[in-house]
Amino acid sequence: MPPRSKISTLPEDVRRELDQRLIERGFGSHADLADWLRSKGYEIARPSVQRHSQQLQTRIEKIQLATQGAEALVGAAGDTGALADASMRLIQERMWDVLMASEDNHNKKLSPAARARAHTARASVMVQQERRKVLQEASDAVGAAARSQGISPALEKMLRDAIEGRA
Repeated sequence: MPPRSKISTLPEDVRRELDQRLIERGFGSHADLADWLRSKGYEIARPSVQRHSQQLQTRIEKIQLATQGAEALVGAAGDTGALADASMRLIQERMWDVLMASEDNHNKKLSPAARARAHTARASVMVQQERRKVLQEASDAVGAAARSQGISPALEKMLRDAIEGRA
């Protein structure tokens, strides 16, 4: 196991300020930031600041990509059920990548990924159950409205089938 990063041992407020300064400076000025840390009493070299800067930039880029993907999903899906299904598929795909990247079955990433997979499967089932319930309620409401308006049973059935996705 590699040694713990000196940056990770910084107090939370100092690390946050370092991160903010890195972002403001476009992830540059590593030597200046190492000097700033030294002035605060922390002996951290420029290469450590540079590694932290690269890791922070990578994390931010991944978050931005995930956000753009979520926005694209919302735009394309339109309905929450489709969005939830698409989100579940994306999560499952990422977990599969983690599992496949595992060189042996004893990898520490394997257990959390398996647990996360179980949670997403449960969530997916819950989304499907909720969707069925909402569709059934809508179908029942249409059926009641159709009967009160004197619509034929055949037309009522056709409407219910369309709502429930059987048409």
